[in-house]
Amino acid sequence: MSQHQQPAKQRRTMIASTVGTVMEWYDFNLYGLASALVFGPLFFGSSSTGATLASFATFAVGFAARPIGGIFFGHLGDRVGRKHVLLITMLAMGIATALVGVLPTHATVGIWAPILLIVLRIAQGIAVGGEFAGATLLTVENAPPGRRGLYGAIPAMGTGAGFVLASAVFGLISLLPEDAFLSWGWRIPFLLSFGLVIFGIWARRSIEETPVFSEVQEQGEKVRFPLLHTLRTQPGAVVRTMGITVSGFVWGYLIQAFALSYATNELDIPKSTLLWAIALAATLEIGAIPLWGHVSDKIGRRRMVAIGLATTALFVFPFFELLETRSTPLIFLAFVIAMPLCKDMVFGPQAALVAEQFDAKVRFSGVSTGREIGGALFGGTAPFIGTALQSATGSIVPVALYVLAACALTLIAVFTGRETARD
Repeated sequence: MSQHQQPAKQRRTMIASTVGTVMEWYDFNLYGLASALVFGPLFFGSSSTGATLASFATFAVGFAARPIGGIFFGHLGDRVGRKHVLLITMLAMGIATALVGVLPTHATVGIWAPILLIVLRIAQGIAVGGEFAGATLLTVENAPPGRRGLYGAIPAMGTGAGFVLASAVFGLISLLPEDAFLSWGWRIPFLLSFGLVIFGIWARRSIEETPVFSEVQEQGEKVRFPLLHTLRTQPGAVVRTMGITVSGFVWGYLIQAFALSYATNELDIPKSTLLWAIALAATLEIGAIPLWGHVSDKIGRRRMVAIGLATTALFVFPFFELLETRSTPLIFLAFVIAMPLCKDMVFGPQAALVAEQFDAKVRFSGVSTGREIGGALFGGTAPFIGTALQSATGSIVPVALYVLAACALTLIAVFTGRETARD
């Protein structure tokens, strides 16, 4: 391939990966918003704390299913290639999300409503379990020397863009009268997934395989059972990958799900105010995530992550104090600092950092398995644990200490590995 063609291919791959990631994370984040705002009364028959906990439990189920997707799609990604996996995951996610929009509620079918909801959430979890690794590996493995942090962060910013889209759509729908919102309005964002998935598949249809995977194929280095090989030869890398993701999962989903429920139910802040605050912060993430990935190429992954963890630790108590003011400008400020600054300083370098832990022939399995097990243990449980801690103590302090513990685990994981930015 000529020098002129190579950058053009890299740009096409980056755009296709990012567009698809936006679509998938729109779908996945919709569920988090709905679990905080509507699933309690609609699918569990109550607006009580118990119903909110039950709703967040189904949210966690999606994360519990993610390692299944990580293992399955990781195997496919290392055996048949990155690009094929990304088409499958997008189709599965889109169908599952759209079907949530046509589910009958508890008032109509009783216990079958939460059961069907859980089944679709599991399907979402399995699909997204292969998405992050596939999309980021496509760009990291196509990146020019010294730019893996930036290239890996660009599709990762699709997580922020997907949340912007989900928050904005849900924010608009939440302006409907309460009766209309609960009876049919909440379904609209889920039904939109039918159109989005078609667009996403169209964007990804022409993706080419990465040169790294093509080289593995040509040299006959593919491993028959990539995950088993990884666990036998690089078990520390899998554990380290889990640790690298802890703080981002805990802090991110406490902000996006627990804080939304807490501020609505305990502080009586209008949900539209919160949704627009999160949408603004997520909009800023679109620039922040690649920025911090790029900075990590310059100053190193470990230093960038350490700065982000320190910033998060210093801001966790002020974040909740700003919410308790019930002042709209201060609520917006809380989310703007919490997400594009605190969270994304850690998240921006993450794609390159976890990819750099593994050999190319088992990289998809290693990244997806380690990351998604971390998501199941620490991400999906975060809103449930946060709600349980606050409900049991009547205080936000245990929730803040929970975040600090997560930051400590990530710091240990990052600094037990070597610096990889300049390899």
